[in-house]
Amino acid sequence: MKTTPWVLFWLGGIALAACRPAPLLVAAAVRPDRLTPNGDGRDDVVVIQYRLGRAARLSIYFVGPDGVPHYFRRDQPRPPGDYEVLFNGVAENRLLPDGRYTWVVEARDDGEVARITGTLTVSGSNPQPLTITGFSISPPEITPNRDGLSDRATINVCINRPAQLSVYLEGPDGVRYPVPRKTIQLRKPGEEGCHLFDYDAGVDRGQEPPPDGTYTVYAVAEDLLGLRDVATGTLRIREGGVPRAEILNGQVEFRSDRSQGTGDYIPVSLGGYLYFTLTVHNYGRVPIRTSGPPPGTCYDLDETFNAPRPGRPEGWPEESGAWRVGINFDTALRNYPFRWAVGRPEDLEVRVLDGRPYYYLPPGRTALVTGCIRMTYVPPRNPQYFWAGLIHEDVEIAPLNDRVDPHRVWIQGP
Repeated sequence: MKTTPWVLFWLGGIALAACRPAPLLVAAAVRPDRLTPNGDGRDDVVVIQYRLGRAARLSIYFVGPDGVPHYFRRDQPRPPGDYEVLFNGVAENRLLPDGRYTWVVEARDDGEVARITGTLTVSGSNPQPLTITGFSISPPEITPNRDGLSDRATINVCINRPAQLSVYLEGPDGVRYPVPRKTIQLRKPGEEGCHLFDYDAGVDRGQEPPPDGTYTVYAVAEDLLGLRDVATGTLRIREGGVPRAEILNGQVEFRSDRSQGTGDYIPVSLGGYLYFTLTVHNYGRVPIRTSGPPPGTCYDLDETFNAPRPGRPEGWPEESGAWRVGINFDTALRNYPFRWAVGRPEDLEVRVLDGRPYYYLPPGRTALVTGCIRMTYVPPRNPQYFWAGLIHEDVEIAPLNDRVDPHRVWIQGP
């Protein structure tokens, strides 16, 4: 059979078509053609669909009356196939203002460019950008060791409209540490205005804080449309750690100024003194702060540590974060009414803050504590137990340091 020239031409055309590459951008559409991004649940998003015949770098953008493109996707690699994505009016982290836009789906590959366009009308938009209008960190340096001084930082974040806020620290190693929002404040989470975040480095929950160093603090605001704003600052952590101390070996030596006793109790004459001696051990990695009165101080049985004393009319009131040795007894009217500093002045380090001295027992150190109690009356229960404790004021009395080494004491009247 003889092949005609026309048949040869037709067969050649088929071969050329088979070798021709697929179109770069086969189809694109945006439905519906109207967008009202106001959060009312109607026309809040549009669907963008497109088909790529070959691998390409894809862009999707919107051109307004001013001719400026607003990119939703920009030069992103895509393999061939069908795609669908939702658009809520946010391009380049900004909400498109009301107006008529030309949408463009664009594909590029090795110098070849293919575009498909259409129109989209935006109405009911709030083009005001989401902005963090206020951001502060106070103080800029903390020592999270529960000594009651600069233990925590307050981070204030203000936003110009409703959005969810998250705050975290990030170290040089990229590890993030979330900062919780303060529980009690004027505004509910997500409301417009200022919000407070409180960072204690986890020490208040008994957790070891991040390593000492300088951290970047991030405040991130994001609304329901996905608009975001970020503010950053720095916070330095120094001398961070959970304080740990104990009465060494759980032992307390009690004695009186009387020599006789049965062995079952310690006899003390009415008007006489009960003495004690113990050792405090700081076995943690941070110093522990303490406050007076100094070891060797004597109390009357009907006194308390915060009652006025000669030369100190305010007594020795509790101090948040300070550690003290306490002595308690069965019929005491308050918990550990007699208290002493955890070491003598020569055992302690002195630090001056705002002109005031503060005293610390360094890590790994021990200190001897002594004191006495004058028996000024015979209590209704006699004999009764006396014991020691190690108090972290306004924080805790750990079970390890509560009711340490009880001794029975008999107060003998005239």
